[in-house]
Amino acid sequence: MIIRDGEWTLFDHDMTTGRSVWHYFDGEKDVFRVDYPITNIVNQNQAVRNEASRAWSGDWHRVASIPLNIAYDSGLVQAHTEANDRYVKRFLNSSDNRAWRTKEGHL
Repeated sequence: MIIRDGEWTLFDHDMTTGRSVWHYFDGEKDVFRVDYPITNIVNQNQAVRNEASRAWSGDWHRVASIPLNIAYDSGLVQAHTEANDRYVKRFLNSSDNRAWRTKEGHL
């Protein structure tokens, strides 16, 4: 059975993670697209954010839950590895990345 999304053809699907790999031939080269489901992560982050105490007390806080593909593609993993705290804070404090936050406030 062939599954299509427009001109894209399903190449691989992981039932456990929901990750789908799609293939498209543009006439000259093969192009692959990888789709990751993020709805569950966004919903879990929002639920944790809504339940979390507003106070920043204690030594450790989980402030975000970010899919690995986004963490790598955004440069967040490299910045963390290089101890570039300014980049990590700017990324996490950005309103564009609010869906990944599990705690309100600013770092």
